[in-house]
Amino acid sequence: MKHILKSLTAVTCLVASQGLAQQTTEIKITPAAPPTYYHQVALAPGFSNANGATVDLFAKGGKDIVSVPGNYVGSQDADKGDSYLGIITYYEEGSLSLSKAVESGLTEFNSEDAVNYGEYIQIALPGALGAGKEYNITFKVSLADHSGFSSSGWGVYFSGEAMNEKSNKRLSVSPQVQFPGMVTNKTAWTELKAKYKATGTEKYAILGCFNTGFKTQKTDGGKGFAASKAYYYVSSVMLVEEAPDRDRDGVADKDDKCPDVMGLAALNGCPDRDGDGIADADDKCPSVKGSVKLAGCPDADNDGVADADDKCPNMAGPVEFAGCPDTDKDGIPDNKDECPSQAGVASNYGCPEIKMDVRTKELFQKAMSGIQFESGKDVIKKSSFGILDNVASVLKSNPTWIAEVQGHTDNVGNAAENKELSRKRAHAVTKYLKSKGVENKLTAEGFGMERPIAENKTAAGRAKNRRVEFRITYEQ
Repeated sequence: MKHILKSLTAVTCLVASQGLAQQTTEIKITPAAPPTYYHQVALAPGFSNANGATVDLFAKGGKDIVSVPGNYVGSQDADKGDSYLGIITYYEEGSLSLSKAVESGLTEFNSEDAVNYGEYIQIALPGALGAGKEYNITFKVSLADHSGFSSSGWGVYFSGEAMNEKSNKRLSVSPQVQFPGMVTNKTAWTELKAKYKATGTEKYAILGCFNTGFKTQKTDGGKGFAASKAYYYVSSVMLVEEAPDRDRDGVADKDDKCPDVMGLAALNGCPDRDGDGIADADDKCPSVKGSVKLAGCPDADNDGVADADDKCPNMAGPVEFAGCPDTDKDGIPDNKDECPSQAGVASNYGCPEIKMDVRTKELFQKAMSGIQFESGKDVIKKSSFGILDNVASVLKSNPTWIAEVQGHTDNVGNAAENKELSRKRAHAVTKYLKSKGVENKLTAEGFGMERPIAENKTAAGRAKNRRVEFRITYEQ
């Protein structure tokens, strides 16, 4: 059911995990020859004992007591390949006699220390770990079928030199990597995984159960040799070097478009505050959920024009009209059409074209500059009465015409005040025309400085912008 340590011809490959580039070193167990007895860990190049206690090697093709899957402590398929190792992590008190110690090949035997007995797998790493680099160390363990006990205290101790303790007792060193809990599964492999930041001096990794957090418990199925022991198979040792990731978002700095801000792997490490699937760096509306096709901006009226660019965000309209509709289908969008419900022409701001003779056209053109007011007031100058009288005469002769009087100013002064003044002046003109008997429909609108027809940089330009216009339409 499992396997993975083979000669220290360590296999190195690149794998991707959540968008993070990683360099994985897989340490495999490759016996130089099939094992024939207990304690033959040395047949696997790169593996050794860390103390006087001895590690077993199991392999397919080995003697029946150390074979795979069936062997003297149970039956277990390899996780990968054909081999795995076996260690005793605990002897029940009183279960180890001198004769059994000699039979098992144990050294430095002391019956009183039997409960402190521990075997360890020592692995020569392919090379020293990188100083300051982070690694994920993983390996798999399985409690042997015949084991009568299980134990906790699993860990990994990294060392710059090989350990060669003479005692059979558990190592006194504290592992840099500790795994909580107790492995009790006899039918499947259990993966142990933890993160480790290297100092750069590590050349050996020692696996087993250490004094830190060490506990035991009795398990069902204890039998024969292993009935008084905690016996584990060990396999699949890996070191995964994580690429630098300053913001710790799981995306390596070299692949992270936002290396200093935690983001999402799917967005190359960049955040997405509004959750619309578009990275903030590419989102034109990063605080409002929008659509991908509109660079992350919303489209309230679903017309394909982002609200930020839509001149009519609450009314669906075509892209060519910046999202505004054209109700009367005259080619002029409603936001620029002064007669949105009547088809008209651009020259008349979207209103129907009014047929006028040359003299009438000249009259309305002259009115633009000819209607004058007292400075800063809405009082019409007497010099303008003649032009207005002529306008009144034309309107009375065309009773179906509708006239909107529009007031305009230059850009001198306050915009709000100018707009209000232009509105009052437009009303003053309609009032004068009604006083002359005009019964046409008249409206007044003030635009202030919003619609200049000349540059406001010169006195002449400003004079042209201070004007009254007549927008003539008719009822259809």
